[in-house]
Amino acid sequence: MEVDRSYRAALCLPAIVLSVLVASCASAPEAPPPAVDGGAVKAQPAQAASSAASSGEKTLSDALNGEAVKAKEEAVAKPVQAPVVEKEPPGAESARVASEPVKKAEESAPRVVEKVVAAKAAAPKAVEEEVPASPFTIRVTAGPKDPSHPFYGIGHKRGFIANGVQGKDLVFVRGKTYTFKVDTGVQHDFYISTSKVGWGAATYSEGVDGNFTYNGIVTITPTATTPGELYYACRNHKNMGGRIHVVNEGEEDKVVLTSARDTNKTSMPKATAAKPVDGTRVKQKIAFAEMFINQSQAAKRIAASGNPEANEMYQGARGKFLDAKDAFARGQFEQSLALVDESLRLMSEASRRVPSQTKAEAEQARFKEMMEGTRTFADSYHRNFKRLSKQNSAKKIVELDMGKINSEMNRAQQLADDNNYSEAIGVLTKTQTTLTNALTDMLDDETMSYELIFETPKEEYEYELARYESYEELIPIAIEQKRPPPGTVNLMNQFVEKAKGIRDQAEPTAAKGDYKTAILMLQGATHHIRRALQVVGVR
Repeated sequence: MEVDRSYRAALCLPAIVLSVLVASCASAPEAPPPAVDGGAVKAQPAQAASSAASSGEKTLSDALNGEAVKAKEEAVAKPVQAPVVEKEPPGAESARVASEPVKKAEESAPRVVEKVVAAKAAAPKAVEEEVPASPFTIRVTAGPKDPSHPFYGIGHKRGFIANGVQGKDLVFVRGKTYTFKVDTGVQHDFYISTSKVGWGAATYSEGVDGNFTYNGIVTITPTATTPGELYYACRNHKNMGGRIHVVNEGEEDKVVLTSARDTNKTSMPKATAAKPVDGTRVKQKIAFAEMFINQSQAAKRIAASGNPEANEMYQGARGKFLDAKDAFARGQFEQSLALVDESLRLMSEASRRVPSQTKAEAEQARFKEMMEGTRTFADSYHRNFKRLSKQNSAKKIVELDMGKINSEMNRAQQLADDNNYSEAIGVLTKTQTTLTNALTDMLDDETMSYELIFETPKEEYEYELARYESYEELIPIAIEQKRPPPGTVNLMNQFVEKAKGIRDQAEPTAAKGDYKTAILMLQGATHHIRRALQVVGVR
């Protein structure tokens, strides 16, 4: 194998230096004794050692010094003999020198391995996601879904992570307050929903504070009327969150948590041997049920509502409650507990059929806002569709089925007339999403050929101005309907201010006749407006 000549020269350098040194030593004359202190040989240490020996006071240090001086003198007196250097066969020297680095590397390899192992052992472990110590605090972040997420392969590719667990099932006890510490990113507003899909639908607000937050605190205090199953979800994307099981105190161990990829199972009691039911706990639950069924404001609302469905559930709850009391009196605590649980469930269902005045008023006001906003989106779509249809677009605009949109709005109104505001709001939320998606798709069509569409640069400028204004008019509607948190609104305002600033520069530029530059400015302004809408979830 050939070795690079420069490399061989470098390897052979130590051997060449050694040869020169050996040759110089062989030809050097005999060295005279060292002259120290004006030419006299320094023999004081040896004399001192001899004196000490004669006086019997010789020490170990003195002996060593004497031996050292004696050896030195013998070395000086002895002529220097040049070492005999055996001639190596051709190429042996290069091979030997070249092998020295390999030998050294082999000798040092165990030490290197030991250092690497020690470094790995000393290296700090990866920092795991912080899990709050309190069972009433849940830290929520967002990240790519893995197979452990209950909605893996369904909906959005990212999901919520609760206390370090993908889409973790949560168990909440009625009457206790739970805090979500949310940091999910500006695109993923966290909220509580009665729908596992989320996507802004079926918002649950009773006992909830802080819905639609991407960086902040959301709290929930389940009440006696809170549904047994809720979801934490994303307003802007589908199937990102997880399930919340709401139970009465003492029933936590009965919840069967959802396994991965199995979101359709209904929570059922565990089929394991349960420990004996404590009579004291049953007695406390019976006392709570008696207050809820016979003395609560919910019971009074049901009695005064005239709602036949709610009244039927209420009578069923009373019957189960009386049966529970009888079973308790007979000492049948397990049967009594099952009966009182069923009575509370029926009472909760009846209460939801007749919401409190405060809640009903809030839902009614929200419904009116949603209906007005939906009509505004529909009008905007119709106006823009009519305007763009006049353009000779190379791509035909797909018209939305407005008949279906109107039908959904009528259905929502009918639900509201039946005092079912919660479901009506859900219908309008989905309708709004359909309209805003169609609007943005229509306005975002930039694949058209301007040379074929516009006869003059001024006409093209006017088109871009109308397109910008169509997006701009969606901003206040989006804020009103989506109700983003203050941080999101501030971010939106930053994009809107940039857009307005660019638009204001475009107008005088067009007035000077520089339509080409003005058109580019308006396209940039429209881009910033669209980013503001995307922040709040309107794509």
